[in-house]
Amino acid sequence: MEDPEARQRIKSKTEQTSRQKGEAEKNRERLRKRLCYLLRYGAMKEGLKVYDGGYVALDDAMKLHLMKWDHEEEVLQEVKTSLSCRGTKRFEEMEKDGRTYIRAAYYRMFERNPCHEATHVPTLLETSLEFVTSNIEMYDLQNFPDEYLISAMIHRLKRKKKLNKHLIGQLLVPALEHLDLEGIILTESIFKLIWTQCPHLRVLSLKDCGYIVTDSLLEQIIRKLPELETINLAACKHLTDKGLESISRYAKKLKQLNLSWIKGFSDKSLLNMVLKCENLKHLDIYDLKISEESTIILEAIARERGMVIVLKGLTSAVAPENPSVLLHTFGKVSA
Repeated sequence: MEDPEARQRIKSKTEQTSRQKGEAEKNRERLRKRLCYLLRYGAMKEGLKVYDGGYVALDDAMKLHLMKWDHEEEVLQEVKTSLSCRGTKRFEEMEKDGRTYIRAAYYRMFERNPCHEATHVPTLLETSLEFVTSNIEMYDLQNFPDEYLISAMIHRLKRKKKLNKHLIGQLLVPALEHLDLEGIILTESIFKLIWTQCPHLRVLSLKDCGYIVTDSLLEQIIRKLPELETINLAACKHLTDKGLESISRYAKKLKQLNLSWIKGFSDKSLLNMVLKCENLKHLDIYDLKISEESTIILEAIARERGMVIVLKGLTSAVAPENPSVLLHTFGKVSA
């Protein structure tokens, strides 16, 4: 007969091991998030020197208050082993002159340091941007010509989760050529403002806006923004073959298209779109399942045009070695 006390000890030990594994995974997830922030956005903001290629010195990074919970060995292990949802490396390392350097493998969009070097004194630009974005109702920006500053205001309000319908209406100006709407609650009236007030848009990111982006709305966007060269529709899962037909018919200047995390397109519509969008150079269809025959045709078109295609399992010369490296090119806005 099994000893009840022995059974209880085994159960307790198993539960303890499970808790330890769970806590270790939580700690690793927290480290992963800190590294993503630091190596994609926050290095300059935190006062680190960013070297060519987006690398930062590991020993400098470890001195930051942000990293006080971590050991250098843990950070290096995470850099070596962390994989994205696409199965590609999130981070990269490099040894040079006896020092170790690390960087994010993709999506590097560093924010400048808001303070003068080696001080906590905000720059004049930082102070001005903070005042204007905090009191934006006071300003009429419709004829403001500097896209960089408008984009910086949009980015700042997005990060603070204050970019509502009213404020975005004030910031949609003719000077805008790049617009990233990821993370913003959108309505059809906002889209009407976009194509009315921003006729020169070349780059538009609607990533994760699937709740509002339908085939009919996409057709209006493309028809009324004829200068579009880059469109990010990642995770807009309501789109169907009709959406691809609109792209085929109206997106004459399209060079980059992201359709990742969408699985509902047919082979025929996809190939038709690629054939008709003659300027298309980058196509992300990572999650789309297409037949072997269609894959062969797609590869042939890509080779002839010099296209790059991101598709799960594609190993030909037309696919990037790391399919995540294209992500930063879609909807990128300087801030």
